[in-house]
Amino acid sequence: MERKTQVLVVGAGPVGLLAALRLRQRGLDVTIVDQNEHDTARSFAVVLHARTLAMLGDLGLFEPFVWQGQAFKRIVVFAGGERRAILDVPTFGELADGGLTLPQNVLRNALELALQKEGVYVEYLHRLTTLRQDDSAVYAEVTRREPVSAPLSSQGRFEWRDAEALSLQADYVIGTDGRASAVRKGLGIGLCEAAPPQIYGFFDAPHEPPAGQSLELVVGPETNAMYPLHGGITRYTFELDAAPSKPLDAQKLRELRLARMPWHAAGHESVEWSGVHTFERALVERFGQGRAWLAGDAAHTTSPLGAQSLNVGLREARELADGIAEAIATGDRQRLSTGYDVQREREWRKLLCFGGQPSLSPATPSWAKQHLQNLLAALPATGDELDACLATLGVTLI
Repeated sequence: MERKTQVLVVGAGPVGLLAALRLRQRGLDVTIVDQNEHDTARSFAVVLHARTLAMLGDLGLFEPFVWQGQAFKRIVVFAGGERRAILDVPTFGELADGGLTLPQNVLRNALELALQKEGVYVEYLHRLTTLRQDDSAVYAEVTRREPVSAPLSSQGRFEWRDAEALSLQADYVIGTDGRASAVRKGLGIGLCEAAPPQIYGFFDAPHEPPAGQSLELVVGPETNAMYPLHGGITRYTFELDAAPSKPLDAQKLRELRLARMPWHAAGHESVEWSGVHTFERALVERFGQGRAWLAGDAAHTTSPLGAQSLNVGLREARELADGIAEAIATGDRQRLSTGYDVQREREWRKLLCFGGQPSLSPATPSWAKQHLQNLLAALPATGDELDACLATLGVTLI
């Protein structure tokens, strides 16, 4: 089967969904595919920065998050077992008075519903297998997957098989398909590692009293965080030395809190959810070429604590969609290579310290100097808002 589309978006996470939505708002024909099933299970909580909330508000998407998210306005920073600083969370416009934590499925569902209202539906279980381009178009081979007749286990997990091949011709392709991006591999673009992979353990636990409007960051040899979630739940995140040999439980949470956050009472609360994940700090050699471009985790990864990869990725999605819409309208692709590619690389080289260490002033405290890279990756801000946050510590990104 063969099909044509103006833009093919590969990957239906929040970044891909926003890119597809913006393209439809610009009047373009969009196809969006994802190799996974439509996931309705409990999802990872995300952190949205003030600038991201303002952008989502501009797109008419802010309202669904108000009653399901938890706002936070202060960052309390600890180092060496002591409270070192209280930072105000950057604001951005009238809607974005601080940051917001939110279940990822709430964000995804809001974006997907808005996309469906534009007449576009995600084609799940469609895997990109090959990608090539010439000066006139991009040619993609996509394979539809289907389960075999019987599940492999009582949990309903199926074995999958390839069922149908689809040939797609697109004016442009956007790869938002995560760390193992098939689009990035199809373009032959490598990743430059900024730091060794880091393993993090996550715990969602009831919090008494309710967590309120502050988050806590603990910087040191390991970086840890406590974020408030909606409904009196707290997300604890701990950097681990190695992958645990058994599932994380309430006892492990108590051990980590006593070791890393001893100012909290060691309660006997239950753990509602826990998980382990490995994160790299890496950046692509380039953000794309010709008619195929990358955004979000397909192009960069960093610490989960500051959620910088997601938030910058959402802005990249909008910027890339607008750039492609202009390129299709004018026939000029120069903005994508000299604008999008150059600007994205410049921002991420600063965030990952590829361009050199940040500039410090005489007022920069010794604890911030000692743990600067971990602190930089853990702050929930980017751009001018991050610059303002760091300025209070006498730090300037270069």
